[in-house]
Amino acid sequence: MSWNLRYAPHLGYRPPFDTLFPALSGGTDPVSQVDFAAAQGFAGVLYAAARGRSADEQTRVGKALERTGLEAGCILYTTFDQLRNTSWATDSPQAREWIAAELGQAVAAASRVGARRLAVLGGADPQRPMALQHAALVTNLRYAADIVAKAGMTICLETLSRKSVAGMLLEYILDAYAVTRAVDHPAVRLIFDTSHVQIMDGDLLFHLEQVWDAVEIVQLADNPGRFEPGTGEINFDNVLLTLSRRGYQGLVELEFGWQSPGIDSERRGLENLGRMDAFGALKLMDAFQPSRIPH
Repeated sequence: MSWNLRYAPHLGYRPPFDTLFPALSGGTDPVSQVDFAAAQGFAGVLYAAARGRSADEQTRVGKALERTGLEAGCILYTTFDQLRNTSWATDSPQAREWIAAELGQAVAAASRVGARRLAVLGGADPQRPMALQHAALVTNLRYAADIVAKAGMTICLETLSRKSVAGMLLEYILDAYAVTRAVDHPAVRLIFDTSHVQIMDGDLLFHLEQVWDAVEIVQLADNPGRFEPGTGEINFDNVLLTLSRRGYQGLVELEFGWQSPGIDSERRGLENLGRMDAFGALKLMDAFQPSRIPH
């Protein structure tokens, strides 16, 4: 299939780490998922949980991506049990020592996979003012950005909704944008996740425009439920049209689950994605057609 935008299905993005297309691909082995993504004409895969996988599996996935020519999406810089760690919100040598150790392991895992983007999230300390924690985050990111930049990688800040994970350091996309502007380092950018932004901020297209110059990755998931596009309130036709009009060249990561898991949902999901992708492409072509209004 030929796509207008560069989509990347996931290999499992949160516990229990179910893959996106187990029925259509005939299994859950990550390499079979990579081969399926390549056969569908996708541009890459999202291997978010790579840090928690064995070095052997990371290497297998990396070789499969290299063989198929697919791009690796972002990977979490740490393991899921450490997502609420408050080190990013703490301005201290001990916090930066922890951050450096986690980034060292993340860079090693990403290198085996062939990934170039590390998703960074952090927990908030309920006993301290959020403004002070954001200031500490800026300081720590300046330190961390130099580490990942030497490895040719980029930190991608992601906001999380309170419905998904409570008590996180970044919940609003404009706060995350303000942090990236304050850090002012080319190796610190943003993930724009449609579900999290819709829940916490609303007005998706407005917020996408406001933070556009810092967006590194776009992730698709509907709301409520974080299911496939078309099951909730988000108008994905207009989201994808905006990406097309803007000439977005990054990955569009498919980070959702199925409302009713199974082969029928997977088939409908592919068909629906194809329809929405074509809608954006056709609308973009129409915009460049000569006007039919008589002069």
